[in-house]
Amino acid sequence: MKINSLRHIIPAILVGLASSTAFAKTTLSERSIPTPVGISAEFSHVIENREMPLTIPVPESTEAWIALQNNFDRAGIELARGALERLGVTYEAKTFAGVDTFFVSPKNIAVEYEDKWLIHLHGGAFVFGGGESALREAAWLANGLGAQVISIDYRKPPLHPFPAALEDAVAVWKELIKKQKPTSTAIFGTSAGGNLTLATTLKLQELGLPLPGALYVGTPAVDLKETSDSWYVLEGLDPLGQRDGLIQSTLELYAGGQELNNPLISPVYADIESFPPTIFLTGTRDLLLSDTVRMHRLLRGADVETALHVYDGQSHGDYMLGLLADIPESEDAIKEIGQFFDIHLN
Repeated sequence: MKINSLRHIIPAILVGLASSTAFAKTTLSERSIPTPVGISAEFSHVIENREMPLTIPVPESTEAWIALQNNFDRAGIELARGALERLGVTYEAKTFAGVDTFFVSPKNIAVEYEDKWLIHLHGGAFVFGGGESALREAAWLANGLGAQVISIDYRKPPLHPFPAALEDAVAVWKELIKKQKPTSTAIFGTSAGGNLTLATTLKLQELGLPLPGALYVGTPAVDLKETSDSWYVLEGLDPLGQRDGLIQSTLELYAGGQELNNPLISPVYADIESFPPTIFLTGTRDLLLSDTVRMHRLLRGADVETALHVYDGQSHGDYMLGLLADIPESEDAIKEIGQFFDIHLN
């Protein structure tokens, strides 16, 4: 490039920086996105055979929400049962601290987890993923780490909006730490479960209770008020779909009329001074990539020890595909979580 041409480009860049509001919206033409290079053959097969789900209309009554909830959870329960059988993971349904829970045990319990239980908060847009459907991520992590897991089947909308799920999580935490050290205990979850993992920790801080030794937070929904960048940029690449419509309605249903920038609803608005060490997982095709990055940067701004792992080509929660098949990327995610927990819990 000739030096003279730079005289025209540099002022244009500076003008753009000075008046960024002039570029408030960018419109892109339709594009063809190839399968990413550098991913495993197993994961390539998943991407190349992936079908995008149909758009689901928003229920217009409590009864319709419950019917949709039951349909979603029925499919999740079938997946969970298949995964449990495949992995040799067992569970027992219990009422613990007055809360419905599943005590999940791997086929082989690792020595470092013999005397402790980890706490799991399931995903599902705050509304779905209950019952045995909650066992999917719990089984994946229990098998991968050889860890014992308490998966909380927390109360959900439409009947139980915020703060019911947080109340259940806090109750389980308070009861569990009577029997084991808080610093040897982790809380973890993906998507809405990632939000609840963060929000529960914030609530424990608010109540002056002991905090977990570490958190694993998978692709969390941390901003229910505003729509982060990747929701727009990656629409069409992630089977999660889009924020407008059903997902936005689940977020509003969960909030139950409370302010959406309440940090216990949207943790990215929290004032962080201290926080447990946290490992984040997401992917380059994940609609919640930006939510994850923003939360990671918020914690780093407070000098919290965090790790952020972004997997190439992965959509929302793809790192858990090891539930269904042997996927190298899923094995790698478990390895990273295990190493992080070994440093901070074990």
